[in-house]
Amino acid sequence: MKNTKNQKNPWIYDGKPEYVDLNVTPMSASEGGYVVAMELASGAVRIAATRQPAKYAASWSGNVKRFGVPQIVRMMVSKPFLRYEKIKRVITKAMSEYRDREVDSYHLSIDTMTAKAKEVFDTAGP
Repeated sequence: MKNTKNQKNPWIYDGKPEYVDLNVTPMSASEGGYVVAMELASGAVRIAATRQPAKYAASWSGNVKRFGVPQIVRMMVSKPFLRYEKIKRVITKAMSEYRDREVDSYHLSIDTMTAKAKEVFDTAGP
């Protein structure tokens, strides 16, 4: 598990989904939320916006059991943003050429996704 806070990596958490609650605090509605990138067992990447990354990961785990969706193998969480949902939409628009519309995920490398996310994070306000 990597917990990174450097200039090159925009994620405050980068590791297994089962440990996200040890590293990332849930946010209240007035505090904003996080952009979350999940690398799935299928190799695809899924982007989400949430105030509670650990709860999101637990819910996804339930979907794995119920519906057979691919498991999360790696979870990356941004710093908190007030406009986290808008930031997620801008990132997904920047990655539109890689989108798999059937399963609402993206087929691109983690490095490419991180570069696109970092560009948006660097431009966005708090």
